[in-house]
Amino acid sequence: MNVSYNLVLFHVPGRQAISDFLTVRSIMIGRAPDIEVYVVSAGKQIPDGFWKKTAALPTLLFSPMPIDLPQGIRGTRLIQEGVTKLDEVQLVSGANLPTPETFIIEPETRIDEGRWGPFTIVKPNYGFRGSGIRLMRTRDVRWIDTSALPKNDPRSGRTLLAQRYVDTGPFVASYRVMTVLGRPIYCRISQALERRPDLDASQPVDVAVASNNVARKVAVVDEPEVVKLAISVHAALPRFPVMGIDIVREYSTGKLFVLEFNSHGSTWHLSSEHGRKHQREFGLDYYRQFNALDSITDALIEATRKNAV
Repeated sequence: MNVSYNLVLFHVPGRQAISDFLTVRSIMIGRAPDIEVYVVSAGKQIPDGFWKKTAALPTLLFSPMPIDLPQGIRGTRLIQEGVTKLDEVQLVSGANLPTPETFIIEPETRIDEGRWGPFTIVKPNYGFRGSGIRLMRTRDVRWIDTSALPKNDPRSGRTLLAQRYVDTGPFVASYRVMTVLGRPIYCRISQALERRPDLDASQPVDVAVASNNVARKVAVVDEPEVVKLAISVHAALPRFPVMGIDIVREYSTGKLFVLEFNSHGSTWHLSSEHGRKHQREFGLDYYRQFNALDSITDALIEATRKNAV
């Protein structure tokens, strides 16, 4: 079969193992001989004439992380785009998918406890691995000048958000579903090892509440409802080729809510340095649950044939 398309995979060292991309290329040789696959590593010199060569055929450019590319390069760009946490919530809400109400805390902000509930999540609009996410009593939520916070405080200089609290039970828990081009890659649950403070107490509450920022246990789980919701998020927002979708289940009702989808791209925990460490620590294998690299290969074949220009 003649080659009809190019697929260029962009690899970011430390964020993904290049072996993932080389394996995808190897699988594709037998599965899609009409697609020529190139693997390009960020920070390395691209050979002279490379882009002229790829311009000869319809091309798809795929990157799990935001990267800068010259505008003149031929190809459809499935390249990750980073937006704020508030943007993510608004995009999910705009797609009529369940997500907790969220807004920026302004100097004049006062939240109606009767309408909103007695507790609120306060979090930076841009964060990292759950740092800076706090559970507070709604009546105590106020704007603070984050520029005055110590530099090592994860809230320092950040805009803060108020998010309606979804109680996941006495042991804080959340799901993470990684998706690539709408295909589920793995589904895991993180659950705190220690009980959260008693929320019926009358004293002020200000505690870390993200399940990935406390002592926890982590396991790969078969949760069809959770995976289905994650697939719906990706279907509604296809401009983000890779997602690490965080979902919580309300303890009292069983309802699911999407918290965010981590658009900045540090989510390829199949083989990122963080992901490999994490899998060793908890005895996990993210490759097995949905045959990750086979699924990614099939998704890229479909996307290339459908969208390459």
